[in-house]
Amino acid sequence: MYILSIIMSRKFRTFLFGFFVLLFAVAAPALALYAQGYRINWPLEAGKKLVVMTGGFFVKATPKQVSVYVNERLKKQTDFFFDSALADNLLPRKYKFEIKKPGYQTWEKNLEIKEKEVTEARNILLFPDRINFTNIGKDIREILPSPDGQKIALRENGENGWSLKLYDISQNITLKLANQNNFAGKNPEFSDWDWIDAKTLEVKSNSAAASSTYDIAIDKNPPRLTKKTNSNATSTAMSANAKADDKYYLGDDGFVYKNDNAAAPAKAGPAQITPAPDTDRQLWVFGNYIFAREGSRLYVSNSSLETFSKISDNLSGEPKLSPDGKKVAYASDSEIWVFYLESKTDQPQAAASDKIFIARLSEKIADCDWFNSDYLIFVAGDSVKTAEIDNRDKINFADLAKVSAISGQEQNKPAEMFVRQDKKIIYLFANNALYKSDPIE
Repeated sequence: MYILSIIMSRKFRTFLFGFFVLLFAVAAPALALYAQGYRINWPLEAGKKLVVMTGGFFVKATPKQVSVYVNERLKKQTDFFFDSALADNLLPRKYKFEIKKPGYQTWEKNLEIKEKEVTEARNILLFPDRINFTNIGKDIREILPSPDGQKIALRENGENGWSLKLYDISQNITLKLANQNNFAGKNPEFSDWDWIDAKTLEVKSNSAAASSTYDIAIDKNPPRLTKKTNSNATSTAMSANAKADDKYYLGDDGFVYKNDNAAAPAKAGPAQITPAPDTDRQLWVFGNYIFAREGSRLYVSNSSLETFSKISDNLSGEPKLSPDGKKVAYASDSEIWVFYLESKTDQPQAAASDKIFIARLSEKIADCDWFNSDYLIFVAGDSVKTAEIDNRDKINFADLAKVSAISGQEQNKPAEMFVRQDKKIIYLFANNALYKSDPIE
């Protein structure tokens, strides 16, 4: 009874009430701040605040059901229905992020998390550890994908001379186009070929008597071979070695001219490239920019053609437009770069005309192209590789295949590659054979 009377005394009740009021006064704001994302920044880093707002990491990845690791600890997983996840309540500092899935190659980056901000990686693509390839043609000497990416022209050599065939990608069948006997002259030799458009293949042949040029209309059944007559002479400003764009061409004098077949062609702008005699040249128009090749040098100008800037001294292949039409990839024998045609406001940000360095390799780079709008694919030495274009921290590469393992022998020349971007299928030409990969999913 004595103890109970003490507990129930007015003084003790007043003390107890004051204690809980004080506890509430301290805890309520702390809980409110916690709910708003404030945390104690511990362990405290030099120059950092003790109390900070947290940030987050948002990931969107293919395939689905991937695991998101933060500093090597599992933080989140994407599920079967959604391909994204948010790792929140991260203190503002640098973290090691990894995206993993069994049977796929790991994506990894060290990224900075900032207060009240979400660091994003929206276009992650994990590539399988193993990709199967199937042989779909042999005794092939050359391939030439069509402009629409739906067909591949094949030049084969056989006992009866050379022949031309067409591999239809969508139907997975090979059609005969023409053979050596369909071309004029005795034992005519194959000279050159190019696509006029997605329905017409231009072929040149040489014989002892003369050289001839033919068009093959592949949309006819059977394909129709037509010999071309001599066309009107090319404008004196346009080199015989120059390949023209639909609207412009690069003249022998280094100026860009409008491609209107006028008797006195007009210059498209004041910019000039220092001309090199007897040099192959080519021109491409991508968005508001004009890319011009003179020999192995690559130049770029905006559409006003006020100035040209040299962006490569050793261009390998052709600059390639990304599927979304917002970027151009170009490569030398050892380096890969990406040129932004438009500003990019989502992470990682880029401004129009920015040149982003992607890779420098010791092996020779060949056939660099886009796998999709965020990943490049190329042949480097004996390997088929991909590279992301997100240049924050290190670039993630993936090894897809060894060419010698696919063909069963060492390469006699650099392998060539073509990607059907809508189906994510790789066509690889190596050691006179054409191979097709399983869809990359």
